Amino acid sequence: MSNQEQFSSSCGDNGNSESLLIENSPLKKAKIEIECEDIDNIDRISQLPEALIVQILSRLSITDAFKTTILSKYWQYFWTCIDNIVYEEDYSRSNSSTMYKFISLTDNVLPLLSCSTIKKFSLNFVFRYDDGVSYFPKIDKWIEFVVNKKVEDLHLNIRYTIDPTEHDQPYSLPVVLSNSSSILKLNCENCRIFEDCVLNWTSLRSLTLKNLFLRDEHIKQIMSNCPQLESLKLQEFCGFNRLHMTSPKCRRLHLIHHGHPCGDWYLFEGDICCFEIVAPHVEHLTISGVFNHTKIKLRDLSSLKHANLDLVCDEFNEMDEHIVKDLLVSVRCANELILSSWFIKVISNLMLEEEDVSLPLLECRWLTISSCISKLSFPLLDNLLRSTRKLENLMIFPDTPVCFQDEEIDLLEDKYLSFEENIFKVSLQNLKNVKVMPFCSRTCRSDKTELDQFLKFLLEHAINLEKLVIVPEHKECNICSTNTSYLMKYLLAFPTTSIRAIISLGKVSQNVFYSDV
Repeated sequence: MSNQEQFSSSCGDNGNSESLLIENSPLKKAKIEIECEDIDNIDRISQLPEALIVQILSRLSITDAFKTTILSKYWQYFWTCIDNIVYEEDYSRSNSSTMYKFISLTDNVLPLLSCSTIKKFSLNFVFRYDDGVSYFPKIDKWIEFVVNKKVEDLHLNIRYTIDPTEHDQPYSLPVVLSNSSSILKLNCENCRIFEDCVLNWTSLRSLTLKNLFLRDEHIKQIMSNCPQLESLKLQEFCGFNRLHMTSPKCRRLHLIHHGHPCGDWYLFEGDICCFEIVAPHVEHLTISGVFNHTKIKLRDLSSLKHANLDLVCDEFNEMDEHIVKDLLVSVRCANELILSSWFIKVISNLMLEEEDVSLPLLECRWLTISSCISKLSFPLLDNLLRSTRKLENLMIFPDTPVCFQDEEIDLLEDKYLSFEENIFKVSLQNLKNVKVMPFCSRTCRSDKTELDQFLKFLLEHAINLEKLVIVPEHKECNICSTNTSYLMKYLLAFPTTSIRAIISLGKVSQNVFYSDV
């Protein structure tokens, strides 16, 4: 076979090379380019089904959807059919004239909407007080309109450029909203609930309340008048003393940042805030953020499956040890448990004061510790692992390092740093999977860093270990790559007790996920 024949054969030519020349001729290419230009000029969006165009416009803010009227006569009325109305307006730096134009535009636009039901109405409104005008009546009017349109998803965030308590009361939810039967999802931020207001949301499934004072009477109304409620999230909240979740459908409870907002419309009195939670049907519980000067009592969490106790207090006091023990006792039936560095610190302080600190037996099979590992915390980690006898999956990712005072370090060294042979031995019999994230630090590493030695203990004593996964904290970070590489080499140098154990590199992640252990 000639070279030309070999070349033709390798190109897939069937022997008719002339056809190839014709197909690739400049004339043919020019024709293709002209056809491509014609295709690019086709208005494909306008050729979409009208229902699909309305869905696309519903994903835009209402102001952007309204601007499509200038495209052509064909587009003049599509925006009136949208059922998602989203306002993301910040007029904190605008003059009064601009604000008035927006108010006028909204007053004229909303009545023109032809949809029978509004699926979502989101009002994220930032305005200024110094023009001497209150916009609350206008907001009341808009909310009344969407409530009459049977709104299903309502998000209200009314914010101010300055402290509203210096000039006026925060925005209060209108009465027409408190008795809506169509709302399925409600998110209210920086709003106020009138004291004599009766909350009655018979179809509500998800409720988020942020930065407001909640009275016990309102909590009772939410629990009794919202029979379909499945998820309750309170953030930056204060006021009530008891939350009794009686509905069997309410399976999720999130409590984030307990605070005491200032202002004459808050009625908080006293230095310590105490509240009790009774939630026999809750399966997913999250208590996270700052809970200073707060005493939490959890009662009857018999259905609990997942507990995230990622709370923190700025200052430690004598109540902390009792709070920690009570919280651990309350969540002992959870299958999945997340503990913050605050727990590690408080338990450590308990072990400093007492020779033998007994923690409640926990049922969890998944345990996540969101704290940097310190050698001084080994004994308390051993104590914690001894209390989780069914533990199969352990995850550790850095959060706040556990800090000790000099006198505490000396005491711990005297009591615990002569590691006994039985440390961790009886704690790891059922452990199968471990996932860790090395701390991204610019400090020099040594052969005996805390995390290295802790994982070495796991390899030595976890007889049923199947997988140890190392996860870098950041993508394309030289420090993370170096730390991860060093840790991998360090661990691979030690023989494992389990004959099935595999040490591997995991995906880069900011969090530790259960599913990909």
